Amino acid sequence: MTNKESIKEIVIREFSSKSVQETYKRITKQGLWKSEEKLFKKYLKKGSVLDVGCGSGRTTFPLVRMGYKVIGVDLTPAMIKSAKELSKEFKIKVDFRTGDATDLEFKNESFDNVLFSWNGWNFIPERKNRLKALKEIYRVLKPNGYFIFTSHIRKIRRLAWIKFWFIQWIRMYILRLFGYKMKEKEWGDIFFKKGSIVEFEREQYINIPKLSEVKFLIKKVGFILEYNEYKNTISTSEKRVKRANWMFFVCRKPVQ
Repeated sequence: MTNKESIKEIVIREFSSKSVQETYKRITKQGLWKSEEKLFKKYLKKGSVLDVGCGSGRTTFPLVRMGYKVIGVDLTPAMIKSAKELSKEFKIKVDFRTGDATDLEFKNESFDNVLFSWNGWNFIPERKNRLKALKEIYRVLKPNGYFIFTSHIRKIRRLAWIKFWFIQWIRMYILRLFGYKMKEKEWGDIFFKKGSIVEFEREQYINIPKLSEVKFLIKKVGFILEYNEYKNTISTSEKRVKRANWMFFVCRKPVQ
């Protein structure tokens, strides 16, 4: 990370690499998780879906096959390019667009449903911007519509994580007072190279919040939280998932 390079630029850069694009294309062909299939069938209303952070279309294409009218939006142009290539390969016409979750181009109450899958929300730097994204999603969602998203959840159970967060606390709240320079801006920020599925070329950013923080932001925006549960609890076939801290949140926009 250079002094002039923003965290947002880091996120785009790392998701744009050839190896990441190839991995995402392969994963897109695997389709929905069983947990997603269950929740989509139970909660999504008939009609339109805005697939925020759609990547190369892993959730977008299955939703189109299920009969939904879907628009896929992603911050990374390379992801949209891959999605359009797969659209031609699958012979499925989809409206894919480059766009920012914190500043959606759509009119108020444009969609029956909104989706932000695979912890994409966690890659938005700064709490104020993650809140802004939730507000934008609330704005473009129709009353009584559903918003489903996933998020990593910070849990300190293993010794390795206790050590990691302790060192992080020392760096952020003590050493920084004495001029120590660190890339992380907020508690919960992490820079890493190797993820659960892909290995990034230099370093990638993510924020891992506490469950209470996610619930607070959902309520602050005005959503009604109807359901939240861990991915591998929703579907027993996903018990093998090592990163078991992926949690689904099912939110409904109330009728005013």
